[in-house]
Amino acid sequence: MKPLILPGSGTKSRATQPTRVSAPATLGDAAEDTGADLLETAWVAEIEQQALLGAAPVEQTYQAALASYVEAKHDQVERLEDRLETMIEQQEARLQQTQASAPGWLSLPGSKRAWQARQAQQQARLQTLHARLEAVREIKEGMGLHSPKIEELATRKMRAENPELAADWKAMREAARRHELLMRKQEQERKQSQARGRPGRSQTLGLADRPA
Repeated sequence: MKPLILPGSGTKSRATQPTRVSAPATLGDAAEDTGADLLETAWVAEIEQQALLGAAPVEQTYQAALASYVEAKHDQVERLEDRLETMIEQQEARLQQTQASAPGWLSLPGSKRAWQARQAQQQARLQTLHARLEAVREIKEGMGLHSPKIEELATRKMRAENPELAADWKAMREAARRHELLMRKQEQERKQSQARGRPGRSQTLGLADRPA
């Protein structure tokens, strides 16, 4: 029988040569692995914590920029609301003047049709202004999915005009989320480690029943 060549060994050996078996991991090895895992987790937590501390200026800059955009949007909505209210008052006055100048019974049919068309046009204009005013008030007072609508509009505009700041803030929030998840994981591992190190109820009772 030809000798068996083991891949990568570079030596020849008989097929009947006993195979080496690795010794099972001891409790010391398991403890060493657990300690290494804990050190790695703590190291990752430290990195996440440093990232959060470095992201504080980003959060402050983002919130300051957002506050200015929200204030500007509030001012814009207020001005638009005032303007529409003024336009509605003016349109109501025009409509009243038109209604007051209705043609008499002896007027020509063409005059009556022209007056009716003018009145209908002014009424339609008044309805349009009222609809716009309601839309503006809905933006001013309405709620969106997560925040007031006016804040959602301001946030959308601020992020569109400051894409780098928005990207930095998003990355900072993601780092904060990962840090929170890591802290929860560490707390769960700590509780599990304490539970494994604490003797069970049955073991405690058994030790108590042993004769001295």
